Amino acid sequence: MNPPTFRIAAAMAAAFLCLPVSAKWISYQRQADVDELFDPAFVGREQSRIRLWTLTNYRMPMTSLEAKQYSSEKVLTTIDCASRKSGAEQVIRYSGRNAEGEMVGVMDTPLRLTPVRPGSSDEVLLDSLCR
Repeated sequence: MNPPTFRIAAAMAAAFLCLPVSAKWISYQRQADVDELFDPAFVGREQSRIRLWTLTNYRMPMTSLEAKQYSSEKVLTTIDCASRKSGAEQVIRYSGRNAEGEMVGVMDTPLRLTPVRPGSSDEVLLDSLCR
């Protein structure tokens, strides 16, 4: 490899190493208006509780209370398999699909676990994770 080619290859390799690592999302439910996915690299697991990121992609952009449009949102979710409850601590909304584009809103809340409703997307997620 001649020196200019080597420098170009080295620069490309360095640029590649600086790119953010993206999650490998797994789909757990698809409906006409949304796709719901989860990141299998759990944030934490303690006894019967699983803490993970979920992602919702909306087919049509949604509008926040602040009048900002978003096409996806990531939610830091806790699932308690033993009690069949779930809750969220943080919601991050993005202008683009797959949690890409401009971040248009962040909401942090204290974790409050509530019973998972039969037939809900939370039940589908719980049944997928709590085998």
